[in-house]
Amino acid sequence: MKRILLVLSVITIGHTTLLAQRPSGKPKTVAVPVDENAAATGDKQNVFPEAGFVGIGILTPGAPLEIKKAAGNTRNKNILLKLSNEWASGGQNEPSIMFSNGDVSNPKNLSYWTIGARVSGDEVLKTPQTFKISHKAGSDAVEKEFFSIDSYEGRVKIGDVNTQVDGYKLYVEQGILTEKVKVAIKNSKDWYDHVFQKDYPLMPLNVLDEYIQKNHHLPGIPTTAEVMKDGIDLGNMNALLLKKVEELTLYTIQLKKELDETKKLIRKKK
Repeated sequence: MKRILLVLSVITIGHTTLLAQRPSGKPKTVAVPVDENAAATGDKQNVFPEAGFVGIGILTPGAPLEIKKAAGNTRNKNILLKLSNEWASGGQNEPSIMFSNGDVSNPKNLSYWTIGARVSGDEVLKTPQTFKISHKAGSDAVEKEFFSIDSYEGRVKIGDVNTQVDGYKLYVEQGILTEKVKVAIKNSKDWYDHVFQKDYPLMPLNVLDEYIQKNHHLPGIPTTAEVMKDGIDLGNMNALLLKKVEELTLYTIQLKKELDETKKLIRKKK
């Protein structure tokens, strides 16, 4: 009986000593070595070493952070990274990715690019949800939005330009320099080959003269005030110019015929 009590006393003292030696606070995180055979056995999918590359879905990452996911249903989106904010009725939540030079010692030296999206509906400012690319140079007080696509009919904006004009998809500040522009014509009636049809109502030259004297522009051509207000539709304007060239051709042919008749009359008189 005495031996049993002695053993129990030793166990109790040892347990108390262990509790006294246990450190307080959060337990220390210990790095778990990666099983090199995990990829073969399928036991692990991620690797988070204290030094080196981090892999999510891959045990042999080839970059500081590599994310890999099985193909799954190849007809749907295969989302690898998701940035999200809680919805706010008056918010401008923009989960973003930043590319920065990292110099925070002096605000004048800090420059960065951001790729992000306004994901909350703003019921105060009535701004659409927008994906955008912005840049801040060291000399800028705030970042500048260079490119955006909004959720209102998918309007694309490049630069600082007004987009509050319906009926267009692309808004560009300053201008576009390109080697080629092709304008599609949706309806055959938008092109004016019918000017050469025999039943085309060509305006007599004397009536055209009266119209020009009164309105100071050709029929069907927008005025300066209209162009200043609404701009020019390239497809429509080219079609209108073609129409005027074709009408001018008809007038020229008409005058040529009249001139030939006049010459015949003169010859007869001689």
